[in-house]
Amino acid sequence: MSLFGFTIARIAGASMEPVLPDRSLALFRAKQSVGRGDVVLVDHPEFCVIVKRARAVEPDGGARLEGTSTASTSAERLGRVGPDRIQGVLVMRLR
Repeated sequence: MSLFGFTIARIAGASMEPVLPDRSLALFRAKQSVGRGDVVLVDHPEFCVIVKRARAVEPDGGARLEGTSTASTSAERLGRVGPDRIQGVLVMRLR
């Protein structure tokens, strides 16, 4: 759900634990700029809409992704996404 530049997403799976546990809700702000270490909502070309950490940010605003848990898909497989694929940056976990 997106409203006024914010999106609420339900986390599915353990790949972002302990930062975002399975079934938690998270609030994302529409992307302005992404920094290394930010948790981002991404429209991934292979995995659809996912939540991951920006492992590295490139000069064009694209990012290399990683999960925060060993249960996550490997950073190598997640690869790089262009800036147009990043939909938002985590503002807070909702309880």
